[in-house]
Amino acid sequence: MTTTVPAIKSKMGSIEYYNAKLRAADLAAIARAASKGDDWANLSIEERLQRALNDKRVREEIVPYLANAEDRFFGSIIVLIYEPKVFAYESFGKWLNGETPAAYNEVIQQLGVLTIDGGDLIVLDGQHRWSALRALINRVNDKGQEITGPFVGDVREDELAVIFIPFYGSETTRRIFNKINRSAKPTGRSDNIITSEDDGYAILTRKLVAAGEPLSVADSKGELIVNWRSNTLSDRSSQITTVSAVYETVKAICKENGFHFEEKERVVRPSDHELDAAYDHVAQWWTSLLEHLSVFKEAVDAPDLISTLRKNETDNLLLKPAAQIAVMRGLLIATRRYGLKNVQAIKRLNKINWDMHCPLWRDVLISAGDRIVARNENYARTAELIAYLLAGSSANYTDEDKDRLRESLAEFKNDSAYELPKPVA
Repeated sequence: MTTTVPAIKSKMGSIEYYNAKLRAADLAAIARAASKGDDWANLSIEERLQRALNDKRVREEIVPYLANAEDRFFGSIIVLIYEPKVFAYESFGKWLNGETPAAYNEVIQQLGVLTIDGGDLIVLDGQHRWSALRALINRVNDKGQEITGPFVGDVREDELAVIFIPFYGSETTRRIFNKINRSAKPTGRSDNIITSEDDGYAILTRKLVAAGEPLSVADSKGELIVNWRSNTLSDRSSQITTVSAVYETVKAICKENGFHFEEKERVVRPSDHELDAAYDHVAQWWTSLLEHLSVFKEAVDAPDLISTLRKNETDNLLLKPAAQIAVMRGLLIATRRYGLKNVQAIKRLNKINWDMHCPLWRDVLISAGDRIVARNENYARTAELIAYLLAGSSANYTDEDKDRLRESLAEFKNDSAYELPKPVA
């Protein structure tokens, strides 16, 4: 099968390659994934594990994205040209004539046509995207299930950027493959929250720090009280939390109120109506926290002094992003399950001993090395403990609930004699 495509010939170091445009249907038809049988692919165990096609990821993440997103987009897919019968590139420059404007000559010389016939076209980078495209075009996934979505029929006509690289030998090809995989750095968690336009939780998190919104408070230098550059805070930081921690609180608030915006499940951006409704709950909680949680109010009232506040409150868990996640979950349990009012529950937080060295938190949220254990099971039990401290004296908090919590914490702390502390109110 002969493939002829418009292309630009380029060179980086000693490697010549070709930037081309190809229909998704054509790429799916002519290319294939790399396999262990390829002569050049005598990879290490680590590289082979990295190379293995993750069918579940293709089926549950990429295929739904393509089928449901009108503004879908991929970066370039890199394809190895292996032992073709015909491999030829012709520059448009050969057809230039005296009527071609001089200003265009140099540009046209860089454009041309790439012709490939026979051999193998092997996907070096982008095999999961290629596999998803093939599934969309065939309209069935790897389990034989029909793929549905408003754009299933449109994907085959999508125009893709494809980089073709000739086979330079096994060693060179392995080196290219290795650099593609090892040099490519995935975006960090904070970057994903800042840039995602389909993750509803990320959209709501960004809205919280937009001008005029609860977390838009900044110091005299314009630095927000939310650290959006990193997932951690130093003891000298001028922020009270991180965008990652805020994201987790947003997720917890949304789920508690029936809004589920997981990007892997929703794929396409939630409607503005859903986002607005969810944001009402999110903004209400954060507004109340900043007004009624003493350490937060102190920070908001004097943002230039946050670093001093953090220095004086080095061991205060309320200034630790990981602990803040557990606090929000505890508040949601206390209000939804046991009937406390939002503001009432937040004010009671001020009565809890938040010193990370307090025995209250030992082996629940804090390890023997005085470190916060940021695992979901620790968050869950800490949240239940916080809810008990806030609402344990409520008539809605039954003896059965107390016994269940005591047994759970005793097992978690490996202390059969453990007894629950007194609620703060």
